[in-house]
Amino acid sequence: MQSVGIIVANLGSPASPARKDVAKFLGDFLSDPYVVDLPTPIRQFLARGIIAIQRSKPSSEAYASIWDSPEGPLRRITSEVAEKIQENTGIQTVVGMRYGQPSIDQALAKLNDRQTIVLAMLYPQYADSTRTTTIRYLQKVCRGKTIRIIPVYYQEREYLNALVERSKKSLDDDIEHVVISFHSLPIRHILKADPTKSHCLKSVECCKDESIAHETCYKHQCETTARHLGNALGPPYSISYQSRIGRLPWLEPTTIDVITDIAKKGVKRLAVTCPAFVVDNLETLEEIGIQARDLFLSLGGEKLQLLPCLNTDSNWIEFFSRFIQQQL
Repeated sequence: MQSVGIIVANLGSPASPARKDVAKFLGDFLSDPYVVDLPTPIRQFLARGIIAIQRSKPSSEAYASIWDSPEGPLRRITSEVAEKIQENTGIQTVVGMRYGQPSIDQALAKLNDRQTIVLAMLYPQYADSTRTTTIRYLQKVCRGKTIRIIPVYYQEREYLNALVERSKKSLDDDIEHVVISFHSLPIRHILKADPTKSHCLKSVECCKDESIAHETCYKHQCETTARHLGNALGPPYSISYQSRIGRLPWLEPTTIDVITDIAKKGVKRLAVTCPAFVVDNLETLEEIGIQARDLFLSLGGEKLQLLPCLNTDSNWIEFFSRFIQQQL
């Protein structure tokens, strides 16, 4: 395997919680046509001229509330994941962020003497705004080498077992209800990814009715993971979607609405887990661990427990290491 190198890819985070760094990160992220699929002039104006400026201050404050190291949680934990995969596989493994540092270009520079580049993305489910943009960028900048793409693993048995075991170990005994929250996507992204153009969101049961569209349907893949996890945990569970931006229709129900309804029904002790993410980040630690907890407590709840992501869980690392090697 001396001619092989692995890039562990994640979406990325700002260089620091400073407002200028957050604004740059937001501008780069939202300028991506796979994230905001609008014509380039409109997309650039919205991303850099409006959203990055307006959201940089509150986003900077949010990042500051969870920044636990010079790198921040997402970069720190992703680096730890890469180190453990290298230990398990014996293959040189580096981190490449789609946005921010260390970049995919920097990762390739470290693997300059490797002929085969394995792209192992920390996105269990398919989405153009995570997987496709990362794949296309690597293909653009990686010339003269063989690229191997590790497929989605949202329904791989060992992945699900690791997710269930990690969640069960973390789940407090007194929890009455579990919310399984995924990062939301615009409805137009779901429809665009449907190769049949006639299945996704055309019926209430579309995610359960067999279709080739499921291979690229984020909603189906999220709900598949959620059903397995929810049924295994024990308490009643709900599926929701978080982190929406703008006014276009997004996947629903929103996590805020679901938590509000649960509180109004008298549930006092709630857990939230976020299996769209392998590594804890702003969306888990701040959006759920701080914002959602404050909301639930303000509505009469007594406890909101944030279940940690897989992070460096040994069962997860062992599965992902084997999964990578199987593709080779």
